Amino acid sequence: MMNYYFFVNPVAGKGKGSEKLVWKIRAAAEKAGVQPVIYQTKGVGDAERRAREIAESLCGAGPDPGFDKGSEIARFYACGGDGTVNEVVNGIAGFPGIAVGIIPTGTGNDTIRSFFSDNHSGEQGYPLYKEDFQNIEKQLAGNVVTIDLMKYRGVIDGVQRERYCVNMFNNGFDCNVVARAAELKKKPFISGSFAYLLAVFQMFVRKKGIALTVSADQREIRSGQMLLCSVSNGSFCGGGIKSSPLSSVCDEVIEINLINDVTRRKFLKLFPKFSQGKHYEMEEAKGIVEMVRCRTARLEPFGAEAFQCCVDGEIAVTTGLEIEVCPGALQMILPHSAA
Repeated sequence: MMNYYFFVNPVAGKGKGSEKLVWKIRAAAEKAGVQPVIYQTKGVGDAERRAREIAESLCGAGPDPGFDKGSEIARFYACGGDGTVNEVVNGIAGFPGIAVGIIPTGTGNDTIRSFFSDNHSGEQGYPLYKEDFQNIEKQLAGNVVTIDLMKYRGVIDGVQRERYCVNMFNNGFDCNVVARAAELKKKPFISGSFAYLLAVFQMFVRKKGIALTVSADQREIRSGQMLLCSVSNGSFCGGGIKSSPLSSVCDEVIEINLINDVTRRKFLKLFPKFSQGKHYEMEEAKGIVEMVRCRTARLEPFGAEAFQCCVDGEIAVTTGLEIEVCPGALQMILPHSAA
């Protein structure tokens, strides 16, 4: 018998609509003849803790590092933003037979954007929209596909950790935008999308980048000051900025995207195309923008002891990261497009 678990972040998207979402889950589950378990998270890290507890109770053993999923025994739905998705995935990573679905209620919701129909590089041909991911009936009838994850390790927030990233690591300008947008979203009357736009403008004025040593497959590719550096599995960050347009979540490689330290004038000219994922087409971007495909990446601070990194939309401080692709590591539920 299939088990259905919903991890609802009641503060995602400024805490709007969580009660309505719970009602929708119960109504759709009753119609489908299933018994859902709904858990409302209580703070940062709680979704991961509870997901791991349930995974252990279902599987009866610890994680399998080989990711041999076997037959599907449970579906875990992350109801929140990209941070909630990251927590649920880290809670179940390696446990066989558990698939993860995403019901977006956050302000960024970038992980699911690679599957939207208006993304010309959409994964596995699924013509999906945000409304499909919000449709509980389509989620319950969803199809399971296999996607890659990124495993990373390093001293993070003062503790040696090994974790998984679903979508993207952001460093420099776009990390600063996420950090500032998180502050702005706490203010009244500032929505998620407007918060990101306002943060972009404020960071443009400051034009604060980052100094890193970046390596791909054990080969150093850049060292010194740069505007930004991302390591990508998916294509989108910052609430819809298509910063890594050539990324695919199922190609068994990751992309390092670098933008040199540029003048404000040059940046202003580049940003509209950058946000649309068309910066590699620009003649003006040659020599400024670089993309490297690899299986492993290493990020180290240059001229400092640590740096700020954004992991699936959440900010952390690290002394360095080692990142590797884990092909086919996650079973992901995509809503049934014909439901």
